[in-house]
Order: sequence, then structure tokens, then C-alpha cells
Amino acid sequence: METRDGWRRRFTDNERQRSTRVGPYHRDDSWREYGRVARSNDLLPHGRGSVLAGEQSRVQSSPDRGPGLLCGPDSLTADARAVYRPDRQSWAFVPFAHTGPGFAAATMRLQIFIFVFLASVLVVGQVSAHGRLIEPPSRASMWRYGFDTPHDYNDHECYCGGFTRQWQRNKGKCGICGDAWDTPAPRLHETGGKYGNGVIVRKYRTGSVIPVRVELTANHHGYFEFRTCAMTYKGKEVDQECLDRYLLRLNNGSMRYYPGPGNKIFEGFYKLPDDLTCAQCVFQWRYVAGNNWGDCGNGTGAVGCGPQEEFRACADITIGDDVEPLLPIPSTEPPTKSLPGEKSPTEPTLVPEPSGPYWLFSVVIAGTCLLVVLAAIALLYSYYYHSGRAKKWLMARRLLTPESPPVAPPRHRKHNTSNAPLQL
Repeated sequence: METRDGWRRRFTDNERQRSTRVGPYHRDDSWREYGRVARSNDLLPHGRGSVLAGEQSRVQSSPDRGPGLLCGPDSLTADARAVYRPDRQSWAFVPFAHTGPGFAAATMRLQIFIFVFLASVLVVGQVSAHGRLIEPPSRASMWRYGFDTPHDYNDHECYCGGFTRQWQRNKGKCGICGDAWDTPAPRLHETGGKYGNGVIVRKYRTGSVIPVRVELTANHHGYFEFRTCAMTYKGKEVDQECLDRYLLRLNNGSMRYYPGPGNKIFEGFYKLPDDLTCAQCVFQWRYVAGNNWGDCGNGTGAVGCGPQEEFRACADITIGDDVEPLLPIPSTEPPTKSLPGEKSPTEPTLVPEPSGPYWLFSVVIAGTCLLVVLAAIALLYSYYYHSGRAKKWLMARRLLTPESPPVAPPRHRKHNTSNAPLQL
């Protein structure tokens, strides 16, 4: 048998992959220090519980932890491998660890699940907020400014039913006030719907310049557009074609307002048409986002090209020459400063958005996902580290436990029949 320092060899990549260290006698993951190669029949007796005769068992030399026998999967049965314990000066069988493709696949699935869980927790606060028209107050948000109208707690989610619903199911169509196109009429935010009660929120003079404010709580880039149209019949909603005829312009002549970065209130000043008067006009806000990747039409693709998510909202206003504005028209003179604690007359009283339903919903989602993740980790850990090892350990113990010798049959005292009378 070769000595320990007889010769050294380097394992091939295949052998390093198929070999597995066991027991406490390992140093690192490099597998670049190897000891002697010994024949298994020189180390263990043949018979039940020993390594298979003729197979090779590899020994790794570790100066800090002593020698230990390393057995590859080919040198033993499929249940256990043998390890020499110098402290006990004996051999022991150690069950195989679960390092096969099944464990790797399960680990990968668990990592993906954890990633999805973390992503859902991070965006749970984002999915409950987008944007709303606050000046003039929209039909969905007017209750926040003192109007006695039904409360729409989702007034920031008038996004045509969502990107998929708008562009795949409804072919890009959307209700004029942000309701999904396939919603039964009258839609919630249109005239005759739950929030379309015809309440006039602002009165403006014809041709005047009015302030318009939009609150974004999740900035999706893109641009704003504002339109208005007179209602021809009371109780009959206007159509998009009429709104498109009166696309409002900013003071600089631009028809699009590009909001800057950040989640805040954006304000612009738009000029009303000089030839439009109405007892009730519909003021429309249209927000075309720009955070999706799409085809730009010239053979290239970029973020902001192609179909995008849309938000819309409607407000009911009055435009005329002899109407008294509900809010003063901003003048060209510098604004006067208000006294400390005094509110400006042009600033409406804002009703704070209730946060109870949102944080409670977020807590429920986060708690449920956390419980599912913990349950998955517990099941995987129990299956791959406890159930499997227990089974292997029991099978290894069965191999190590020597069979007890058979119990000798009971011995009976022999009877002397030499002097017994012969019976005929």
C-alpha cells in the first residue's frame, strides 16, 4: 500500500464535481490539496457495511485538521459513504448530503419567490397612488375640497382600467373621465354615474387664463393635456371628438405640459377659448405616461414610445362673460403675502386622504407573503435537511449494525432409555 506522501495528483473537473467532502475533515472549496490514493480493500474489511471491493477511496491531507477519507459517490452505495475518524480510530458511514439537481432547482425557485415577495413589499406603497386633478377639482376628488359628493378613495386610479385592459381588450379606447371603456354606461365618473352629479366646481370668464394643478404621487413621466367642451343637453355627456376641438394651450403656446421629476403638485396656466361660453362645460385632464418601452415608428424602440398608460379626469365648470368666478383670476401683480397662520383665498381647503385602508391593506399583503415565504423555507429545509438525512441515517445505521447471531434453540435434557422396558 502506498504511503501518505507517496504521490499527489490533481483531480479533473469532472472528479471534483462528483466528489463530496464529508465529516469535519475538510479545509476549503478549492480541492487543490490531495493526499494518497488507497485501495478500499486495504482500509476496510469486506462484507456487510464496508465499501465495495476494488473501488478507490480518496484521502485528503489537512495539516490543521488531520487526515480524513474522502469517498466519491462511485466508491460506495447510493445511501452512505465511509469516513475514517482519527479521533476514534474507526470508520463510520455518513449519509449522502442532498446536493443533486432537485435541491438546486428547489433553491432557485425559493430565491425567485423571495425576490417576488421583496418586490411586492417595495411596490405595495406605489400601487395605491398615481395622480389626480385637483384644480379645478375633478368629479372624483371634489369631496376632498368641501363638496358634498360621494367619496372616491381611488380618485388617483382613473387609468382606463389599466394598460392591459385598455390596449389589449379595448384596443386603446378609454372613457373620457378615466373609466374603462368596456364598463357599462353610465360609467362611474361620467354624467349620470355615481360621481358625475353635475356639480359646478369653478366659474371662469371667457378667454381668461386659469390655474390648473395636478397632484402626482407616482410620477410616470410623460405629459399632460387639458381640454374642455360645452354640454349641449343637460344630463348628456360630451364625447371625445368635442373635447378635441378645444385643446387648451399654455401661456407659452404649448399644448403639452411635461412634468418634472418627483411626486408633487404641478401647476400650469392655460388660456380658455375666446369663443366658448357654457353653463356647464366638461374640463378634461389627460395624462399620457412615458415609462413603457415601445416602438418609435422609425425602426427603433425606446422608453416612452408606443402605447402608454393613460390617466383621465373630468371637472364641471362654467365659462361666460358675465359670470362671477368662484376663484379670483390670477393677476399680473406680485401676490401679497399672507399673515402667519392665514390661508390664501385662492387655496382651497384640502381634505387629507385617509391612509387607513391603504396601510392596512399593505400590512395584510406583507404579512401573508412573509408567512408563505417562511412556510416554504421550513418545508424545503425539513425535506432536504431533515427528512432526507434521517432516512439516510437510518439506512446507514442498518448497514453498520451487525446482525446478531441466531438464538440457540432450547436444550432439553436427554432421557436415558437403555433400562426402559420394551413395549410391544
